Amino acid sequence: MLIPKGLAALAGQSGIGEAIRHQRRAVESLGHEVVTSPFADFDVVHLNTPFPDTPLLAAWAHLRRRPVMMWAHSTEEDFRDSFTGANRIAPWFRRWIAWIYRRGDAVITPTPYAQGLISRPRYGIRRPIHVLSNGVDTTFFRRREGDAAALRERLGLPADARVVMSVGLQMVRKGILEWIEVARALPEVTFVWYGRTDPRLITEEVSSAVASAPSNCLFPGFVAPEQLREAYGGADAFCFLTKEETEGIVLLEALSCEAPVLLSDIPIYSDWLPDGEVVHKVAVPPAKAVGSKTPGAAHVRGQAAERIAGRLRSLLDGELTDLSAAGRRAAEAVDMHEVAASLQGIYEAERVTEGTKSTGISARRRASTAPSLRSPHGQDAGRAAER
Repeated sequence: MLIPKGLAALAGQSGIGEAIRHQRRAVESLGHEVVTSPFADFDVVHLNTPFPDTPLLAAWAHLRRRPVMMWAHSTEEDFRDSFTGANRIAPWFRRWIAWIYRRGDAVITPTPYAQGLISRPRYGIRRPIHVLSNGVDTTFFRRREGDAAALRERLGLPADARVVMSVGLQMVRKGILEWIEVARALPEVTFVWYGRTDPRLITEEVSSAVASAPSNCLFPGFVAPEQLREAYGGADAFCFLTKEETEGIVLLEALSCEAPVLLSDIPIYSDWLPDGEVVHKVAVPPAKAVGSKTPGAAHVRGQAAERIAGRLRSLLDGELTDLSAAGRRAAEAVDMHEVAASLQGIYEAERVTEGTKSTGISARRRASTAPSLRSPHGQDAGRAAER
């Protein structure tokens, strides 16, 4: 299995980078060898990024009559409100990724929600679209005794300090503007945001908000997996105010570590993670309502922060139901072993491990309906898009 490095290295500190690492582990756990050079011998190629080398690698694979598994991690919706200038070029970005996705003999996307987005006619995908979670390593991401004390010692905080954390790139879409305002409303709580974004890509609004954040906001940047696991296990709450996701690996990690979660009430999580059953949710304003320096946007951020702070305070004070066990079960449903088994099902549905040295995926097979494969989200992973 070819999982090329190439320009994918640029996504190493992002969700896509983590998804690629998970993907490699799943492939290897099935007994397949992974190669990273397109000039090595390979039977199947997995492509993951919206970078310019992806269509070239797809063309190279087809030239060698090898099937292409295209992983659709991005959509126009989750590209918006991300980096400087993203909204202006979002329609062009959608055309670009749609063209890339159409280079695949089969397309894999992490959730039924993402499948619904890229199944729309404007994406023009005619190949089967399978649903397969990016997964989480529940053996590694689990709460351990001493995490709370270790986290506070690492941060230089008193042993009884309350800590709320989040993880992600610093962008409007991730809810960082409201997150900082919530920290301002709860000065007695320490808020820690893990993750690094290239300063050249951060929007002016986010850069200004981070620079003027209150003293109870900490930004450690990108940290090692063990340190991040310790934070999930030791924090009093994981506050994820994202406005749009195709899945959210960091959310899976937090659930796996049994962190109390306050989550955005957005469509992707409606059926998958019910409010009051697996997580606690809170309404968040759309990015366009908060992502500017206008007085109106500041007012909306303030109102949202007040609402979110109230909900978060209830979670911290133990007034809301403890859902940590349910969260752990939700994470176990998309454990790497489950994902690997479902990936093997997709291989079998597409026949990519049956004599692919010379034939690739047959045109007849592409035109047929793939067998029903139950994904960890309870959807048919082998169902072709019909919309």
